[in-house]
Amino acid sequence: MTFERTFKASSYCMIGSGFAAIALTGSLHWFPVVLFLTALIASWFLDTARLRKRIPVWIINGLSIAFFLFFIMDFMFLSQSFLVSVIHLTLLAAILKVMTLSKDRDYFILYLLGFSELLAATALTVNLVFGICLLIFLVSGILTFILFEMRRSNAAIQDRISVRPFVAPKYVRESGMELFGRFPAASLMGLTFGITLFILVVALPLFLLLPRLNSGFYRQPSGETQFISGFSESVELGREGSIGLSDAVVMRVRTSITPSQLPADLKWRGLALDHFDGRAWKRSNPEQYPVSVQGRYFKLEDSATGTAWLHQTFFLEALSTNVVFAARKALAVSRESGFLSRDTADNLFTSFHAEKKLRYEAISDLSRPDPALLSNSDSIPVDVLETCLQLPFFDRKIENLAKRVTASATGKYEKAKVLERHLRTRYDYSLELTGTAGSNDPLAEFLFETRKGHCEYFASAMAIMLRYTGIPSRLVNGFRSGEYNNIGDNWIVRQYHAHSWVEAYLPPYGWMEFDPTPVQQQPPDTGLARFWAGFMDAVDLWWWERVVNYNTSRQYNLVANVYSVSGAVLNSIENSTAYVYEKSREGAAWIVSPKALAAIAGRWYWGTFFLILIVLLITPLRKYLRNRMRPVLYRNKPKIYADSFYTEALEMLSKYGMVRAPAQTPMEFALGLSKHPAGTPLIALTRLYNRIRFGPPNTSPNDTVAEDLLQSLRSALSG
Repeated sequence: MTFERTFKASSYCMIGSGFAAIALTGSLHWFPVVLFLTALIASWFLDTARLRKRIPVWIINGLSIAFFLFFIMDFMFLSQSFLVSVIHLTLLAAILKVMTLSKDRDYFILYLLGFSELLAATALTVNLVFGICLLIFLVSGILTFILFEMRRSNAAIQDRISVRPFVAPKYVRESGMELFGRFPAASLMGLTFGITLFILVVALPLFLLLPRLNSGFYRQPSGETQFISGFSESVELGREGSIGLSDAVVMRVRTSITPSQLPADLKWRGLALDHFDGRAWKRSNPEQYPVSVQGRYFKLEDSATGTAWLHQTFFLEALSTNVVFAARKALAVSRESGFLSRDTADNLFTSFHAEKKLRYEAISDLSRPDPALLSNSDSIPVDVLETCLQLPFFDRKIENLAKRVTASATGKYEKAKVLERHLRTRYDYSLELTGTAGSNDPLAEFLFETRKGHCEYFASAMAIMLRYTGIPSRLVNGFRSGEYNNIGDNWIVRQYHAHSWVEAYLPPYGWMEFDPTPVQQQPPDTGLARFWAGFMDAVDLWWWERVVNYNTSRQYNLVANVYSVSGAVLNSIENSTAYVYEKSREGAAWIVSPKALAAIAGRWYWGTFFLILIVLLITPLRKYLRNRMRPVLYRNKPKIYADSFYTEALEMLSKYGMVRAPAQTPMEFALGLSKHPAGTPLIALTRLYNRIRFGPPNTSPNDTVAEDLLQSLRSALSG
């Protein structure tokens, strides 16, 4: 790849990554995004410098004024958002600039526009897609500025020596720059990745240790606020049409108990609705009051039914509701939820988070009440009787059905279970709403005519039938547990997991859950699709929890863990050092003791030691051993072996005044001594040296040849 191609490609990656970050937030209309993408692709193939010369200046100035007027109109009437209007204006300016690229200044302006779009994206989302765009921007930015400086410096040199720019001559047009015969794009790219990695390694400790500032902007999702289908603060019956199922993610939940140990009917409780007017369920008392704080949690209950507690960590998307979800029965909610309040129906609320995600923890008691301990005679609170036995009007048909179904049941709990089973087995689940529009009694129409409906009809029917039998009840809106992601170890709750069920008041335990809706089996995804979806969800959750939501609390835990681990390591090193020191002292004391010296003196250790010392001190013996061991030591290193014996030959010759000149080759030196008695063995030894040293790498001579020639040379010199 030529210099110009490399520079243009890196520049476009840098510019495009900034605009991709803002486009993938989902906050922009598709038209300006497609328009910019089209302009960027077209400018790659067009000669933008020639196009710039052909366009009159007044047209470019007129377009600039038109863009500014559009910005004002966009802000006042179209998007009505200053941030979005500025982004649209930036896109239009970038389109104009990218189609008229002709100077280095134009590239620099585009770099600034791309960077500004990247900054704007941080105000809308910092999800995993943004992280990828940021990484591409960083890598391409480093490469681009290296090339930009090379381009600028080369142009400055060409101007000083009065030579045309580097791409002008035909014979160097493909080389990119006179400095290179062929531009090393791959090597420079590798260098860029290395620099980027170094920057990230250096920046990681700063990210982990610098003080954290929590801001809602840095937890905003991509796209718009989720308006949850199937979940609302009221439930209306009697509508016609069909319910659309959306697979948009509402929340992710991580639990302290494995799925195999959790109840099969686990649900995330949202709102309990206790007032029914014949068509819709609402809350009778919307008044809320704050929840007391105890340590890191908002304390909801003073006691629990049992010890089967479930710890949950919720990761809520930006939602159109301020309801706090948790498994029934919630005992505490962490203070990460922000302000927490509750109403008389045990519903939990926080501040609205339509512009940001929300993370919090909850503790729930999953202990199941013992039906044998339920009482039919214990008193029920007056406020529960007044609100949860309310009926919009008396319906004799529904009352007769409720009494007929529960005729064989003896206790309140048995009556509730019989009604639950009756609705599950005698009615059909359907997302098609076939009721009569405007019906005054859609519930009776469901029970006696259509006999099919969705969860809200089943829950409403059971709640009203319980009231006809004298059992206080209310309808609950929330979500089923969702899909378990093995890779991320969390539950994925989507909009189509929205569900309605019933709570009945049964003393002495209080409110108990019942679900009369028939179980609906979702068609399983293929193995590959399930794996890929789980993997991407796990990565996205990791990015949000470990990077975006990295706060002061997590920073403190990290420092504490590092301190604990480092302390354990230092303690281990200290103990090991002390152990080695004690053993060394014991060993030294034993060696110098009379008993140890007497034992060693009677053995052959000292004799062997002195024998080796004598051999090493006597030069002839040392040389003899070296010569005999050389073929063995350098058996797999022929070139080093050749250097060794040839160096020894030169050392022998130098003692007799025969020194090879620096300019002489080994063979020239040997032929110069051909008339000397040592000439014949030296020539033979030199031929052997050249053959091994400069021959094929696998050359392996006879181990004794070089030694025999050295001995002949030694004899010729001494004779």
